[in-house]
Amino acid sequence: MKKQVFKSTRICGGMIIKLAALLTAFAVFAFNHGGLMSELRAAPEAYYAESEASLYERLNGCFEPESFSVAAMDTGGDKLGSAVSFRLFGKIALKSVPVIISERPLLIPGGEPVGLSIYTEGVLIVGISGFTDSGGKSVSPAKEAGLCTGDVIFGVNGSPVATSLELQDKIDSSQGGVTIEAERDGERFSAEITPRRDAEGRLRIGAWVRDSTVGVGTLSFCDPGSGLIAALGHAVTDADTGTLVKVAGGKLVLATLLGVTKGRQGAPGELRGTFNDSSPFLGSIFSNTELGVFGKAAGPSVLEYAGTVPVAFPDEVHTGPAVILSAASGTVREYSCRIVKTGRQNAPAPKGLVIEIDDEALLQLTGGIVQGMSGSPILQDGKLAGAVTHVFVNDPQKGFGAYAYWMYKVSKGEIR
Repeated sequence: MKKQVFKSTRICGGMIIKLAALLTAFAVFAFNHGGLMSELRAAPEAYYAESEASLYERLNGCFEPESFSVAAMDTGGDKLGSAVSFRLFGKIALKSVPVIISERPLLIPGGEPVGLSIYTEGVLIVGISGFTDSGGKSVSPAKEAGLCTGDVIFGVNGSPVATSLELQDKIDSSQGGVTIEAERDGERFSAEITPRRDAEGRLRIGAWVRDSTVGVGTLSFCDPGSGLIAALGHAVTDADTGTLVKVAGGKLVLATLLGVTKGRQGAPGELRGTFNDSSPFLGSIFSNTELGVFGKAAGPSVLEYAGTVPVAFPDEVHTGPAVILSAASGTVREYSCRIVKTGRQNAPAPKGLVIEIDDEALLQLTGGIVQGMSGSPILQDGKLAGAVTHVFVNDPQKGFGAYAYWMYKVSKGEIR
């Protein structure tokens, strides 16, 4: 009898332990998937606001007042700090999220097709080759001197060169060897090189060079206050070397659309456009960055979108309906799309968004996102959220976008 009682007690105790473990697991699951923890998992890498008061107002709409506190510190200009501290029951620290107090600019969205003419800083080597000299020997002075594709030549014998013609003039006037001043991967260096005469008697070094580049894209925005202008949303890279083109100057003009090559899976389409010296001048280019080409606008009068819109902070952009502005049909108009993914960024970086075109008219016209639409503004909730940058080659309905906030900050030189 005693044995049976002990056995029953042991069974009962085991069941209680299992039940307690089950309840504990359920409580942990419920806590991790409850309102506060779900909100914290969805919290951005940083909170952005125009003031601490507006930040409090926003947070109060998402969290209980006792669950968070804000303490931003002034670092000059924008305020930055590990400012939002989340606590359970007002005591147990859960998470800390940086806060950035920043201006919210009002910008004029673009959408117009633009032609870009960029003059490079120095002369870019796009290829190294050999040739037959006057004695019938195959030579390559540039290769022998250690020059490589992608190097940028800035000077010859201490004199600056900005164009391929200036470089050739220096070589033609050389007496024997010359000293080439160049840059590779951000490092300056010198190379001693002896030009050789080819079979026609012309002095050559065996390097193909380029001093300018042109292309067609889409205008992203104009800042009516400062006159800043932005396009593309991504960098202009050299077609042969793939390197970012360093800008010595250039111009943006309105381009004329000639037609559309519809995109399909595996074959990106294209907005075919043209421009020339008589095309309407938009502004002078002064910078080429990973987040677009920037310049000084000649004036906002050529832009078709009516009025300014506020810029969305990165943490305000969310998945859901949006529109892009494009002139694919000939004039700038809105086309519906969806933001299907938002990257958590607290510093400038390309490819912050993924969008999907769902506008039937645009799909019929272009098949989705095509080359030449880079820079097309993305609007959401009445704010400028970003700009289209790249198309998914295997799914032209989808593409990447850059946050407009980061584009603006980089264009102002406030963040690099």
